[in-house]
Amino acid sequence: MNIYEIESLNISGRNFAFKSISEFLGKDFQNQPFVFDGLLLTICIKGKAKITINYKEYLIDANSLIVILPKHICSIRDCSSDLNIRMVLVSSDFLCHLPITPDFDLLKSMIIRPCVKLNERKLDDLLKIHTLINRYNSDDKLTRQIQDTLIHSMILIIASSFGNLSLNPEHIFSRQETLVRNFFDILIHSCEAKRSVSYYADKLCVTPKYLTTVIKSASNLPAQKWINEAVLISAKRYIMTTDMTIHQIADSLHFLTASSFVRFFRIHTGCSPLEYRKRMNQSL
Repeated sequence: MNIYEIESLNISGRNFAFKSISEFLGKDFQNQPFVFDGLLLTICIKGKAKITINYKEYLIDANSLIVILPKHICSIRDCSSDLNIRMVLVSSDFLCHLPITPDFDLLKSMIIRPCVKLNERKLDDLLKIHTLINRYNSDDKLTRQIQDTLIHSMILIIASSFGNLSLNPEHIFSRQETLVRNFFDILIHSCEAKRSVSYYADKLCVTPKYLTTVIKSASNLPAQKWINEAVLISAKRYIMTTDMTIHQIADSLHFLTASSFVRFFRIHTGCSPLEYRKRMNQSL
């Protein structure tokens, strides 16, 4: 089975894009698995379809919103003839520039329940913001800042839809669901100081192998990948929002040396922290 990978070049260097599914996968998109290394938001305007995320099935219809996390394998099938969905693709780099602190409670909600129903007002607001983003479509610096602010607003509106969710009080979480929730609880408090799976496994009283298996089953990414991503988010925020030196950032993230931090960053991003800072500043 071939899995179509939506690459960063598909979003034209702007770090986000609004497209229909057929613009990425063609008219025969049904049953075509796809994956994106960023945040993928699917908003159903009209019609019905079934969408699978890591082989778990969800039904979408009008006003449905599905949040698909990085590297999750998805496909859409059983579409009604009037299906109208919009896809919002946001790169990992863009997410690191958001002027908000990552909320792992939201992340847990999105993993366990990725599909929510938007009320009419929120859907209308999102579509209006979408229109404004397309209206401010040029490469001058001020217009790009306007677009960035608008996409920030859209993401916050979407996040609020998950933040307002209340789980059914009668719902009993399985042992694996509880483990996933507790893992992210510890991760948000410890990611800048602790980077080994064994640390989190010890805290959760399970073996590293079992923790990795459960987290990968729930999120399609192993525990170590989530730990590394959490560290990278913090590192990129320091790089882009402060004047801290690389040595200072390495100290804040509890790396033994600046060179070990640079090596970690290069392995996971393909560039050094200074190169990343320069590239991101040039794109602003």
